Amino acid sequence: MSAQRIQSGLVFVATMALVSAVGCAGESQSAAKWDGSVRDSAGVVIVENYGEPLWREEDRWTLKEVLRIGTVTGEPEYQFGNITGLGVLSDGRLVVADAKAQNLNFFSPDGVHLRTVGQPGSGPGDFGGWLHVVVGPGDTLVVYDWTNMRANWLAPDGTWLGSQSLTPDDGWEMLEWEDDPSGRIVTMMGAMRYPGSPVTDTLDLILARDIRGAVLDTLGRVPSSLNYAVSGDATHSYYHPGASDVALTWDGGMVTGRSDRYRLLRYDSTGRLEHIVSLDRERLPFTSRDRDVVMNMLEIRWRKWGASPAEIAQARSLFHFADTYPAWQRFLCGPEGSLWVQQNLPYTELPPEAQEEGFFLGYDPVAAHRWDVFDREGRYLGVVEEPEGFIGFRHVDDMMYGFWTDELDVQHVMVLRIEGLPTHDES
Repeated sequence: MSAQRIQSGLVFVATMALVSAVGCAGESQSAAKWDGSVRDSAGVVIVENYGEPLWREEDRWTLKEVLRIGTVTGEPEYQFGNITGLGVLSDGRLVVADAKAQNLNFFSPDGVHLRTVGQPGSGPGDFGGWLHVVVGPGDTLVVYDWTNMRANWLAPDGTWLGSQSLTPDDGWEMLEWEDDPSGRIVTMMGAMRYPGSPVTDTLDLILARDIRGAVLDTLGRVPSSLNYAVSGDATHSYYHPGASDVALTWDGGMVTGRSDRYRLLRYDSTGRLEHIVSLDRERLPFTSRDRDVVMNMLEIRWRKWGASPAEIAQARSLFHFADTYPAWQRFLCGPEGSLWVQQNLPYTELPPEAQEEGFFLGYDPVAAHRWDVFDREGRYLGVVEEPEGFIGFRHVDDMMYGFWTDELDVQHVMVLRIEGLPTHDES
């Protein structure tokens, strides 16, 4: 998940009787001529989109900035080093995790700093260098601390409540986490791969958990990304075979998929597969130029770490590339029951300074600032573009929350309002 991937719903209906029962929340977009088809397969609704957007220009949703928090100079509470998590509490307060400062900052809904919690370290009340925020029932906060390998619980006012180890359990490691407005917490678990041992399981587990991390239920299983493999003492990396993602819908279900196909599966609150939504789009080719850019950036990082030419040559031999980019990067649940699916940015389109400085490379491709949007019926609406430098963490009602990096590489918390949503007669 990149910074971490962090956070949806979708569906199609064949009759009006089904419309009220599906989607994340809200009403359907007004219908225009739709370029797609729908069929039933053993009780599962199959929605196929052929690529033409349903939106006309006047229907298209846009994003408008409504709040920005951050500064280059001035009060330190408004300066961010590396934002890796952001939670939104039920009263609109924002909780921002800063991996560089190793703390949490609480802000009012209009951006006024309220409180700083935590400091660098590994003891009670301390945080390590990579943090992610999940909001649980009653606004209890779960802060995943990947440096210290533990989950920390905090009250809505930031009071420390305790922590628990995240050490892999019985051969499984945590890959993803998700929350929704109801306070549900879901994690995706992948099978560990050890030197000299074959991969024994190629399906990841999706588990529902309580606020203290106890497993409540197994919600499903999805194909593993298999983006690395252990052979002897060496770890081979694969760019990019496709990664799995999961998002929670606001009606109690979930959406899953693996990015080697533009095919997303929606389950209801009982775990029954209801809908399969696809988009017929040719995948971006992963060219020799893309491979060169990736390897050059990796070599810049290896040299900074002090690797010798022989060690770099050995490391290069352990990297393998697919012929195409994945079909998508990640997805989020949006307003009106919509599903937002983020596109990929080719490595060759990265700014020259990012290529020259050894841009951070994870197992996911780089996210583009373009989102494919589907309505609650699974129809492809079109594309929403976000500001350059913005990374979205989550939707809450008609707002998109994330952070924006300016031309000086200074980070700011940013809130965007989704403009153009349908209006509904309240009478």
